[in-house]
Amino acid sequence: MNNVLTFCSKKTVIPAWMPESSHKDVKLWAGTSPQVSTCATDKLPSMALDSGIHAGMTDFQHLCITTGVARGNQNFTFLPAPHRRVWNPPLLVALLAGIFIALPAQALQDLVKVNAEQEQHIGIRTVKPEAISSIPLARAPARITLPPQNEYIVSAAQAGLISRMDVAMGMKIARAQVLAQIQSPSLLGLQRDVLDAVTGFNLAQSKLNRDTTLLEEGIIARMRFQETQSDYERHATAMREAEQVLQAAGVSDIDIQTLKQTRKLNSFMNVRSPIDGVVLERMVTAGQRVDVLAPLFRIGKLDELWLEIDMPQERMNEVRMGDRVQIENTNSTARVTQIGQSVNPGSQSALVRGIIEGKTQSIRPGQNVNVQISHASSDKPFRLPIAALVHQEGKSYVFVRTLGGFTARQVAVASTEERNVVIHEGLQNGEQVAVQGVAALKASWTGIGSDE
Repeated sequence: MNNVLTFCSKKTVIPAWMPESSHKDVKLWAGTSPQVSTCATDKLPSMALDSGIHAGMTDFQHLCITTGVARGNQNFTFLPAPHRRVWNPPLLVALLAGIFIALPAQALQDLVKVNAEQEQHIGIRTVKPEAISSIPLARAPARITLPPQNEYIVSAAQAGLISRMDVAMGMKIARAQVLAQIQSPSLLGLQRDVLDAVTGFNLAQSKLNRDTTLLEEGIIARMRFQETQSDYERHATAMREAEQVLQAAGVSDIDIQTLKQTRKLNSFMNVRSPIDGVVLERMVTAGQRVDVLAPLFRIGKLDELWLEIDMPQERMNEVRMGDRVQIENTNSTARVTQIGQSVNPGSQSALVRGIIEGKTQSIRPGQNVNVQISHASSDKPFRLPIAALVHQEGKSYVFVRTLGGFTARQVAVASTEERNVVIHEGLQNGEQVAVQGVAALKASWTGIGSDE
């Protein structure tokens, strides 16, 4: 018995000249078998002969086309003509090669023919893929924070009693606005020093003005004028020193000027805001005694916010400077500006920092959020509902509307989100992709459940 010689095509499309029942993958093979003794009565043998299959094989040699159908496999066998001829292997191989060369043009018949009535019956729905500029990388938890230069702690410059609170947490405030008032007996001594220095300065200034006039008239010697001028400069320095001590104690320039004009001692000190901003935290209440440098308020400027992302350490190598970050459930985005170089031993995450762009009314400092980090892409990626994607033999496909139905088109998946999938190869702008009725299209495409 001769050895079996087999040729096959793994996934081919049935040519138009084959029976209408052949809606499945076709395997072409040639072999030798002594058991062949019957012939199928279908039209296939004559069509095969007309297409060039030689009829002069022996009864040990046959050409078989196997079609997989829903009710089982059917074999159409070409038997020899009444006369006998010796099998010519090169001739048969050449004939089979001709068949295989002709098949690829229609090999994978990816067009699923669907008319309007069938489409409505199946419930097919299509959408246009959403063009996006970046490919999602990973989701991670994050926090909204303030830049260090935009956050201030207002503390008590003197020990005393909180006599009044003028602002509440969350209020917008202006620079130099009064936040609270402290009653401190130690202020009395500092204010007295300022008033004494002002008195000495005023007297020295009067002497200088008088001696300047006398010097011009030639009544006094220049030496006396120089002594008076030196005394004036000494008192001016003493006054500035007293003012700066009082200012360091927490008294504002406005309050110091008021003291110099009214010359009234006051044990109450106004606590003022150093910047325009928002009261983020209030740490004391009226009637509370505080020590020197005790924190009273935390104030922040909200014109710039940062995003601190806890990135899993296994994904750190994928993050790049300038990557886009979308804050979920908001319209706010950020850009990565800093990638941490150390890993938190407790959470095994690293810090990735970004600057939030645009308006920030929907988020607040201290807020915990979830974010989606995305890579900028030079390709033309698209986002689709994940229901549009099907898999066949380890490859990903979507069904794109074409003339006469839908074409199963292979695509390259960049990433998968919770409800969507990002495609970076295989789609074009404006195409319609099936997102409902996909299971029926796949069944028709692969031939599941078809009849003869």
